Amino acid sequence: MFGDWTGLTIFLYVLGLVLLVIEGIVPGFGLPGITGIICVIISIVLITSNLYDALLLIISTIAIFVAIIVVLYKLGYGSKYLKFLILDKEQKKEEGYTSSSKDFSSYIGKTGVADTHLRPSGVVIIEGNRVNAQSQGNFITKDSKVIVTQVDGMKIIVKKYEEES
Repeated sequence: MFGDWTGLTIFLYVLGLVLLVIEGIVPGFGLPGITGIICVIISIVLITSNLYDALLLIISTIAIFVAIIVVLYKLGYGSKYLKFLILDKEQKKEEGYTSSSKDFSSYIGKTGVADTHLRPSGVVIIEGNRVNAQSQGNFITKDSKVIVTQVDGMKIIVKKYEEES
């Protein structure tokens, strides 16, 4: 059955193996893996003349694939061949990467005015400063008086201020 199909068969087999390796290395949704399996099966069907030969080729293909995966795993993250897959940058404080250092805990108990609707988040003005805030789940209309009930890092939690009479 080799005949005219030899070149196509070898091409499909190698392409299938390459696609399976790509599927193992690059995150995705399975398209290279499925295509690789189909290519390998088609190449095996084209090259074999009986069931024994087909099973022998399938087993050897699985063995080759497992060997390739083991070699890639052993190379690990330090391999110069796999460096392009790994993000090795750090955002260090010394280089200017910082989260906000503002401390909003002094706002607890202070009142302000909603500069936008809070549904549940929006902008409030507290002591003349515009800050992002979040209501306790309720809708608060613009220009409503609010009070800061809680601060969690950068998150300022407010509720509608109801004056005592």
